Amino acid sequence: MKNKILYILPSKEIGGTERMVIELASKINKFNFDPVVMTLQGTGSFHRILNEKNIKNYSLNIKENPIVAMMKIIFIFLKEKPSLMHSFLFAGNIFARFLKFFLRIPLICSQRSTDDWRKPFHWKIDKLTHMFCCLIISNSNAGKKALVEKAGIPPGKIQVIPNGIDLNCEKEKIEKAHIVPHKDIVVGSVGNLRKAKGYEVLIDAASIVIKKRNDIRFVIVGKGPCEQSIKKRIKENHLEQFITLSGFQENVYNYMVNFDMVVIPSLWEGFPVIALEAMACGKPVIATKTGDLPEIVLHNITGLLVDPGRKDQLANAIVFMAENSEIRTQMGKNALERVKIFSMDRMVEQYCNVYSSLLNETHQQLKTSY
Repeated sequence: MKNKILYILPSKEIGGTERMVIELASKINKFNFDPVVMTLQGTGSFHRILNEKNIKNYSLNIKENPIVAMMKIIFIFLKEKPSLMHSFLFAGNIFARFLKFFLRIPLICSQRSTDDWRKPFHWKIDKLTHMFCCLIISNSNAGKKALVEKAGIPPGKIQVIPNGIDLNCEKEKIEKAHIVPHKDIVVGSVGNLRKAKGYEVLIDAASIVIKKRNDIRFVIVGKGPCEQSIKKRIKENHLEQFITLSGFQENVYNYMVNFDMVVIPSLWEGFPVIALEAMACGKPVIATKTGDLPEIVLHNITGLLVDPGRKDQLANAIVFMAENSEIRTQMGKNALERVKIFSMDRMVEQYCNVYSSLLNETHQQLKTSY
């Protein structure tokens, strides 16, 4: 009989963390685990993709009706009988720790970023509640460092498992004409449209770039809470003909194969999968020196690194890459070679080894307690 892993996330929409969970849940079957996904919000694009992949999922919609949500939780645990909980993102982690207070099954929490958005009381909450989880898995060394230094969590309780991607996935090419004119250089960026991703800085940098070269076009793929403010900033800078917002795209490779370079302008990060996806398409990456990006993107080898929030540095890097096609091509080839060490199969195996080890440990403790 397979052990069930209950994944707990706050969001109903798709983002980097949700995409990783989909990949993980799709592949743990061969390691004798059964995935179940539960979100705190209502249904959205995340659930649609889970359903398409036949991954069992539940939405609590906890803000709308907390009482009904608690009844749903009881139903889920009675029906599914999970052997282990694995939570993601701050709200998901804290909610799972609350559940763990009433349950005897092990809990693994996750750290997906350096979380520079947090106030001191967020770190205090982490410090006071981490006792309810058996282990914290960070996808980056930078994320682990943040937990140790800001929340005072012992380093031995945190394990680092870097993100991985499916290197065998099919990349169906869309004609460049469907995105921008053939002759133009395409600067692409993919991610959730939220403050941490630094899209305001990218738009300001684009304004500088266009004054130097008018044959460069920007394509931003994604959606999120900052979409309206980003549209407003584009309009204020008179960049409507130079920047295209393509919205959410389930298969980002379809767009990425047409980019000449990929920009990750994040103000803070953990270990962004999008960097690996860009490299898997043979694209040079311009990224900020935050989180584990400097460990993924090798400066002057697979791309360029700039300081977070520096529109001038970002603009200069884009122009340099646009004006040096041979360097751009070579960096793309280097990226394609480097990404091979970040495979999805390797990541899934590491997670499943942790699950097995923790469940075996729990079973041994139960035996000795009787």
